[in-house]
Amino acid sequence: MRITHRGWFAAGIALAAAGAPSAQAEPALNYSVGVELEQNDNINLSRDNPVEETVLTPTLGFDLRQQGAVLSATAAGSVSYRDYLGGKFSDELRGLLSGVATWSISPERFDWVAEDYLGRQPVNVLQADVPSNQQQTNVFSTGPTWRARLGDNLRGRLDLRYTNTYAEETNDFDSDRFSAAARLAWLLGALDTVSGSLTASRVRYDEAASRPFDYDREDAYVGYEHTTNTLKLQAAAGYSWVDLRGPDNRSGALLSFGLRWMPSSATDLGISAARQFADASQDLVIDPASIGNLGVGSGRNGAVISPQLYVEKRIGLDFNHREERYTFSVAPFWRKIDYIEGEFFSQHAYGWTATFNWLFRPTFALSLSTGREHRDYSDLDRTDTDASYSMALSWRQTSHWTWALRATHALRDSTLREAGYSDNAVILSVTYTR
Repeated sequence: MRITHRGWFAAGIALAAAGAPSAQAEPALNYSVGVELEQNDNINLSRDNPVEETVLTPTLGFDLRQQGAVLSATAAGSVSYRDYLGGKFSDELRGLLSGVATWSISPERFDWVAEDYLGRQPVNVLQADVPSNQQQTNVFSTGPTWRARLGDNLRGRLDLRYTNTYAEETNDFDSDRFSAAARLAWLLGALDTVSGSLTASRVRYDEAASRPFDYDREDAYVGYEHTTNTLKLQAAAGYSWVDLRGPDNRSGALLSFGLRWMPSSATDLGISAARQFADASQDLVIDPASIGNLGVGSGRNGAVISPQLYVEKRIGLDFNHREERYTFSVAPFWRKIDYIEGEFFSQHAYGWTATFNWLFRPTFALSLSTGREHRDYSDLDRTDTDASYSMALSWRQTSHWTWALRATHALRDSTLREAGYSDNAVILSVTYTR
């Protein structure tokens, strides 16, 4: 499978930041080169006809942090080549990338922003996530941001964006989008801000078969932010109007809430909730810090790539604790999706992820992770439950070289008998990190 030219744009962001003028702050660029050998007893994820396969995968990964007066950029990603040594599937080139760059043309007044998110999603979410059922997806967005100081305690902001969405196989998802967002913020003090926002967006799909799903949307909402050293709170409430380019229009409440509590340097707790109109493009926008870490139980690992609009209701929680010898995290979620046009992928899902890392010695560590996700497709009379388990031992031979041995177990239990499976894999890897 190929990596799109849109995805390489974000790689260009990383290279530009790494080569920024010396007046900029020195960029923090870390990269890794590694190879892993995987033995899998059910590479085709079949219930009744499992196929064993050995996979050799060289990988190049990078992480960039650039904070300067002129250019700020955050990017992370990887490129890997999967060689199926037994020939059960065709060899693949896989790419993951998330990048955001801001060029400050006139400091605190005028910026130009570019974002790119390259990922992999299933072609058909109802089928097993085997190599033949995967595709590259990409969301690219760019445009200007104007900021204005309208008074001692009043700030204005205007964002204009062009966004392009792309899927390698699901062509009816390809689209061009234009949006404008205006915001007025009142600073109530050093800790509190109240704002009012108006946004308008236009979505046009490339394929003729998808054009009935073109839509225009307007949002109006008020927001509140409170920030201290131990607490960050964001809340917004408003209303959305959607013109579906057909006989029917839709409207509804727009609600969002986010809370991050940090009672100590070792512990933090986050809560998020939302009710909004959305489509598949929002699931493809991944924070660079999370890229490659959204597995079973995250609620983000199997997006339905479709042009259709839906109403989303979701609640998420995450708890993280760090000590010198160990770290622990758990993150449950609940999500309900109702497609406006009655698409049969409407679903009610919930699940969780948990990880535990123990440092036996400064160079030797144990990592445990698990995830579980339950999806009820309300219009299909089908229910799937996915689970995953992983255990890894890693040895840091030098400051640059690390060896790891990992065992994984994945399974799916489905009311559609042939959709279920059980899969086991053992993976040996060596990585050079700079």
